Amino acid sequence: MYHSFHYQFRPPPMSRPRNFSTRAVVDTAVQTFWIGGLTGTSVDDLLRATGLSRSSLYNSFGNRERLLAEAVERYTDQQISALRQCFAQASWQEAVTALLHDAATRNHDGRGCLLVNAIGELHESGSVNVEVVRAAFARLAAALEACLREATSPAVDAAQICAALMASIAGLRTLQRAGLPLLQRQQAAARLAQALTAP
Repeated sequence: MYHSFHYQFRPPPMSRPRNFSTRAVVDTAVQTFWIGGLTGTSVDDLLRATGLSRSSLYNSFGNRERLLAEAVERYTDQQISALRQCFAQASWQEAVTALLHDAATRNHDGRGCLLVNAIGELHESGSVNVEVVRAAFARLAAALEACLREATSPAVDAAQICAALMASIAGLRTLQRAGLPLLQRQQAAARLAQALTAP
């Protein structure tokens, strides 16, 4: 004997709505990687900083490396925007001087540059993320060279000044983090600025 039954359709459960801003998560990841380092920052560190669950992080970004790449890209975008603003508000000589002075004194409140900090760290570890940082450096260099080229005359070698300026900034940031006295860093920045902006 067959028992009759009434079939009741039940719709599949809806996926849980996303209640966080992806942009805010990436911004927080920038700060977390900046403080902890690109190799030293763990998934658990990112979860604590962002407040995300593990499943939310992986569903939104795929894995830690994808979030790292987005954080590096966001940081680079921010630095390029700051560069353009600096050159828009002053002559190129004043902009170069300001960039050097900032690296020697404030240096992102002593944290240094995320990219400069990361490149040695990643190179030594053999991490695949070193290519992400190299690509970010290339973008930053291209933006700086474009700012210089737009602001200077054709007689000025913008590519050479760009390379020398990036090397000088990286060196000053390293000296600041190493604890070289402020006055010596300021004097070094002034000499570098004079050399780079001389006619």
